[in-house]
Amino acid sequence: MSDEPLGQARDSRHPRIRMALKPFLAGMAAVIPVLATGWIIVLVFKLLHRIGRAIINLALSGLNTLRSATPEEAWKIEYFPGDDLLWLFIPLALLFVIGLAVMNKPGHRFSSWIDDSLTRIPLLGFIYGTIKQFVDAVRNLGGPRKFKGVAYIEYPSPGCRLIGFVTGNFHDPQTKKDVTSVFIPTSPNPMTGFVIIVDDEKVYDSEMSLEEAGKMILSAGLVAPESYELK
Repeated sequence: MSDEPLGQARDSRHPRIRMALKPFLAGMAAVIPVLATGWIIVLVFKLLHRIGRAIINLALSGLNTLRSATPEEAWKIEYFPGDDLLWLFIPLALLFVIGLAVMNKPGHRFSSWIDDSLTRIPLLGFIYGTIKQFVDAVRNLGGPRKFKGVAYIEYPSPGCRLIGFVTGNFHDPQTKKDVTSVFIPTSPNPMTGFVIIVDDEKVYDSEMSLEEAGKMILSAGLVAPESYELK
């Protein structure tokens, strides 16, 4: 019986297939990110375009009702060159105005009242709260509450490490030790995971950047930095 590993024996039987697949996979790796990015941009554009047209239609309908206008006298949307940019601008401008409103005290109070009212509704409150937490987390990624770095936690046995994002440092009055809170994401879906509190001496800082660690988690370890060091 051959001592050659099973995986290598199988690969050596089809060298032509592997050689033919390499350009195909390389092409997919080059094209798919571009197509996916363009597809998302088109979807966002279409969504904003529909929202803008709906806002204008609703406004014109309300004005026509106040004017008691007949169908012949009713104001309607007129098509003109560049109207797509107008429909795109309207929802963005509306979001900007709403943002200015909720930044002052009356607007913030009204927004808090809506939050409290929706979160008290069974099921709907859970859905609303989950979406709001996700949006708040995305909004704060570039702020002071962002991840502070990448770290390793030794688990489940010596020599094995979990990769995580440092979220904070504080002193535990119960154990009288300085501890670190670390978010351990799941792979390949980093939006879920769990938070652990670890003694500082058991946290291994990594030289990986947040972007490098994110790519590694999203790819299930297939995309890893070329070199990094443990402090």
